[in-house]
Amino acid sequence: MLIADSSSIISFARAKKLELLKKVVQKLTIPEGVYKEIVFKGRGKPGAKEIATASWIDVRKVKNKERLADLSAKLGQGEKEAIVLCEELDAVLLIIILIFSCSLNYCLLQKTKSGNI
Repeated sequence: MLIADSSSIISFARAKKLELLKKVVQKLTIPEGVYKEIVFKGRGKPGAKEIATASWIDVRKVKNKERLADLSAKLGQGEKEAIVLCEELDAVLLIIILIFSCSLNYCLLQKTKSGNI
């Protein structure tokens, strides 16, 4: 199971590559906080509409509220929820998604500049 925070999904949305993310991961799990950040707070921004209707994205509620409170105040709510959800579901670390997202965006940018996309 893969869990993502909002920045990794938004990166794919900005690059207009959410379909590519879907093909690669097939199923993605996000906490409610990430969903709200992308769909409600991000209304009108890249990815908001697509995530709201994405059947391949499973939205889950974090159960361990105490653990959320223990995490650094420097983290956003979505990031905290993604970390705790990873722990609760014994899922793949979200940092893997972030690294993949950044690498893919860089590659896409280079290919776009060179005319290969």
